[in-house]
Amino acid sequence: MVKHDFKVTTKWQGGREAVGEVAGDVISEQISIPSELGGNGHGTNPDELLVSAASSCYIISLAAVLERAGFNNITIDQQSIGTAVFENSKFKMESITHFPKIKVDNPEQLETKLPKLLKIADNNCMISNSIRGNVQVNIQPNILKQ
Repeated sequence: MVKHDFKVTTKWQGGREAVGEVAGDVISEQISIPSELGGNGHGTNPDELLVSAASSCYIISLAAVLERAGFNNITIDQQSIGTAVFENSKFKMESITHFPKIKVDNPEQLETKLPKLLKIADNNCMISNSIRGNVQVNIQPNILKQ
């Protein structure tokens, strides 16, 4: 078994209107409660970070899977949307939907292989594996022609 620790430091002082900090090896950002949820909306927030983690993990996994499948000149532009719900007196991320727009040299070959490759990418994504069973992950791809 391979094991790796990912370390971040967070700081917060004050109540709901305060602004905190999150820092890791690369990331350094202010954090707060989103304005849509009654906070001040400065910097990022845990919800956006969760969707960002899922999106970046999936796009990297998908690029690697496409490369291993023999596709060249891979370009992926992806939007991801996290849908949160408030039920039973608490917030929960209900679903994350990825909308990858994929461009490769031979898009005709990709059309037949894509469903299998999307599933492999999802299964290789650490974040998808971590949230599976708690957050529904949907993938709605679009193959772009050259």
